[in-house]
Amino acid sequence: MEHDNYLNKLREKMDDYVHFIYALTKKFPKEELYGSLKESKYLLYFSLVEKYITKEDYKKGDKMAEEIGAMLWRAIEPLGR
Repeated sequence: MEHDNYLNKLREKMDDYVHFIYALTKKFPKEELYGSLKESKYLLYFSLVEKYITKEDYKKGDKMAEEIGAMLWRAIEPLGR
């Protein structure tokens, strides 16, 4: 039961992050695409440097990505055992 709650929370965070990234990238040039969590984290950084987003949006997105990455690691680590 606890595992199911954890996975539901992970899905919710991932969904929030994807919606956040999508909203930020709507105004980007069409050639700027993103894919994996790592790629989207780089896109956030690149977007900050290029002044597509504010520092506050960068910090928010980076924090979301870090939380998701940690949760994903916790969820998949037992599979390697």
